[in-house]
Amino acid sequence: MIGVIYFVLFLILLFLCFIVLLKSLDILYLKSFFKTITCLLIVFFTIVFPFLGTYCIAKILSHQEVITFFESTFLGEKITTFFQVYFLPLYLLFSAVSILIMVHMILGKMQKRSTKPILIPDGPNVKNDKIKIADKDFLIRPLTKADMHYLMTWLTDEKVLEYHDGRDVQYDEKLIQKQYYNQKNVARFILEKGKEAIGYLQYYPLTRDELNKFNFGLETIVYGVDYFIGIPKYFRRDYGVRYMSMLRDYLFSHDVDLLVVDPLIENKRDISCYEKCGFQTYRVLPHHRRHEGEFHDCYLMVCSKQKIQSGDVDITNNQSTTKNKNNSKRNQKGEQ
Repeated sequence: MIGVIYFVLFLILLFLCFIVLLKSLDILYLKSFFKTITCLLIVFFTIVFPFLGTYCIAKILSHQEVITFFESTFLGEKITTFFQVYFLPLYLLFSAVSILIMVHMILGKMQKRSTKPILIPDGPNVKNDKIKIADKDFLIRPLTKADMHYLMTWLTDEKVLEYHDGRDVQYDEKLIQKQYYNQKNVARFILEKGKEAIGYLQYYPLTRDELNKFNFGLETIVYGVDYFIGIPKYFRRDYGVRYMSMLRDYLFSHDVDLLVVDPLIENKRDISCYEKCGFQTYRVLPHHRRHEGEFHDCYLMVCSKQKIQSGDVDITNNQSTTKNKNNSKRNQKGEQ
């Protein structure tokens, strides 16, 4: 019975060593002599450890029949003799190598800390923006933990989800925590009308890859914006226009060059809202977003600080003066 227990113990130690060995073999692919030597030492000790570990446990528990069996085998005899003769030099060597490895790791980490920037986000860091923008009864304020119940109410309403993430998305507290309270470089806000919370808004800087992809220029500061009204009775009151205009004016006064949005092409309500705020269609994004089980095309719409401030976009009449100029030119050509 004792023999069976020790055999099972041996198999467990062998399995653990096999896992360690698999992890260690990855180091052999690294072009580093130091790491390769370290790996070879690990390989050696993982091969010997199952036998030696079983033998040591038998010695500690004084199970003589297991000790005798181990010492009578060829491998056991060689290992016993080897460690009797070379135990002290091996112990000293192993200790020295362990100290060298630890020093090497510590120095490596210190070097990485000294050469790695403390925090350089891909674009301006906006996740700590705690701004408040007010205009009469309309307020944009930072999202807090206490607003979880608002998001839970809004994001379980099918009328809201129809235009936002899709009615097939099943929101719960865990998913809301993951989506709206993570550490991504996003500034998050609640929209209030009077003292009533009625929606959500967020903005974030485009990454360098996105700036390259859409030919905005790496020196251009471009923010993406998303919002939704969470109470259906307010859908058709142009509240979205009011909040987007407030945010647009604030960001354009704080060194932002462009704002972009990406509504679904069939979402006429949001597109109309963005057009009223001075956004213009920049390009079509095919199969850009998954909504209710299917991939949909989206518009990439852009609002330019330069055009807003120069008056090229007439946001009071919800039309682009550049479009009017183009139309007038076409009319003149038609008359000719």
